[in-house]
Amino acid sequence: MPGKTFIYVGAEADGLYRKEESDGQWQKLAKGMPPAPQVRAIAIHPNDTKTVFVGTQRGVYRSKDSGDSFERMNMAEGRHVWTIKFHPNDPSTMFLGTEGSEVFKSTDSGANWDHISTIINQDSVQMAFATRILGIGIEATNPDQMYAALEVGGAAHSSDGGKSWTIRNKEFDGDVDLMDLHGVTVGAADSSAVFISNRTGVWRSRDRGANWDNLKFENFTDIFYSRGVESAPDNPDTLYACIGLNFGSKQGGVMRSTDQGDTWERFDKGIKPLSTTFGVTINEHAPEQVYFCTREGEVFGTRDGGENWSSHALPEIAGSVKAIACASA
Repeated sequence: MPGKTFIYVGAEADGLYRKEESDGQWQKLAKGMPPAPQVRAIAIHPNDTKTVFVGTQRGVYRSKDSGDSFERMNMAEGRHVWTIKFHPNDPSTMFLGTEGSEVFKSTDSGANWDHISTIINQDSVQMAFATRILGIGIEATNPDQMYAALEVGGAAHSSDGGKSWTIRNKEFDGDVDLMDLHGVTVGAADSSAVFISNRTGVWRSRDRGANWDNLKFENFTDIFYSRGVESAPDNPDTLYACIGLNFGSKQGGVMRSTDQGDTWERFDKGIKPLSTTFGVTINEHAPEQVYFCTREGEVFGTRDGGENWSSHALPEIAGSVKAIACASA
């Protein structure tokens, strides 16, 4: 059982915060970061928990000392990074997605990033912002098979390691609630199930996005707008999904499935989140530890698989939050 657990939370307009789980205070991490950093993605190295990557409005930054200091990695200027993903079998290879639906790849542990593709969906819903990649999923058993969750653009699939993409929206086209994807993850031990989250809950595909099945969150919860879905690192049949009533609601929580999404139950029992959940993270080295953040800065955590919960509210100045990650010291 690990000792200390560090929680990292990204505030959209106020940077990065870190907290040792048993400590009472959050620390704002700013050394080496851009002015007024907008942190929308956090990724912790699976084999070296002191190495932390964050996605900002000025590209990606890396820390090698648990966030005490950061430096900007080498990538094109002007990119707003919304998701960062490690290759499942080789952490020196990484991918990221941007506002504008660009995919970048690094093969040197995040030091240098090359643009490898732009995902284009002519039927994306026109918004005030360019289409964003809010999630990347990779099959562990065949990592050339990748998936992207596009905000108001639906789902995309790549069979060549992210170099080219096919839009997979047979069930979603024309419905903004379905096209508004917020996350994607790969489940099942053989990587045969892919899950996406949208305004109606979580959907599953067993044929790489050719067909999507609605997992019907409304049968398990009265709030089912979902801002993200994650598979457990120790058991890909187990999933966690963020929920809320809508984008800016005063209700939130987390659903859990242990059977690849066939059935779900509320995981956050005994607590009452007061805004929509915007991120959930599972400790890769201690999967019984799960933490989630709500849009208005609440953070809740369990160290025993949901039996007991602790609260870690961010300072009010943090404002709207978009990302959460955790790691054992």
